[in-house]
Amino acid sequence: MDRVELIRAASTSEGISHGPSIPRLPVEVCERIVDHVAMGLNIQYRIIKGEPHLTTLTSCALVCQDWYFLTWYHLRQRIHLRDRKDVLSLSKTLRAKPRLREVIQQVIILGASPGERQPIRHLGTFAAMLAGKVPMLWRITIEDAEWTIGLVRREDIGFLGVLSYINTVRISNVTLSSVAQLSHLVSALPRLRKIWCIYVDCVQKQRVSPASLPLNCANLDDLQVRRVAPAVEDLFVQISRASRKPDFAGREFHICRNGCAQYRSQTCCS
Repeated sequence: MDRVELIRAASTSEGISHGPSIPRLPVEVCERIVDHVAMGLNIQYRIIKGEPHLTTLTSCALVCQDWYFLTWYHLRQRIHLRDRKDVLSLSKTLRAKPRLREVIQQVIILGASPGERQPIRHLGTFAAMLAGKVPMLWRITIEDAEWTIGLVRREDIGFLGVLSYINTVRISNVTLSSVAQLSHLVSALPRLRKIWCIYVDCVQKQRVSPASLPLNCANLDDLQVRRVAPAVEDLFVQISRASRKPDFAGREFHICRNGCAQYRSQTCCS
């Protein structure tokens, strides 16, 4: 089912009445207008509040029901979840409009306050409630967070294995209690290929045991690390050595003076 048909089906299923004799643009024209505005919105990177394309799309969503559904494909490709209420609200929306489940491509789990590292209990809520309900999700970001021991149940992280399309994890401005938390997250995602860690602290001080490496670490082919704690650095060093990827073979993982982790054959940030 293409997007226009999906929008019509969603509108019909909810019994939306457009009223008699009101001039309306064809939905295909509306779709092109919204898509044209969205061309300037790049969901691959951080979207700043007040960005012109984002502001315009938000206004488009308020025009009518049809336009609301059309903007969903752009405004909800990247979802921010700051607390349990956000997770519950998203779950409720997807139950009411199941056809919109395939829209979501990225989820950002955040602390409650921007820029501050705060507990992320809702990571477990997200994993338990939405596993299997966002089939096109390919990237998870954990940001501005404090991940203490016992905050998220191990079995909840295991639910993420149902999200089979996830190939990228980004950890930014996060404090871990143990690198085992990161290792368990990696192990739960069978198709994971990329891990990016930036400004990641860790309470654990001792070196990482090879026995604690993720079972799927040999599948990883893109490791990017900057400004991380020694235990996190050590985990990535061991993952790079355990990988059977040709791109990693024989390359020594190192941290430069700017805290940027690279391979010897790559150009350093300095």
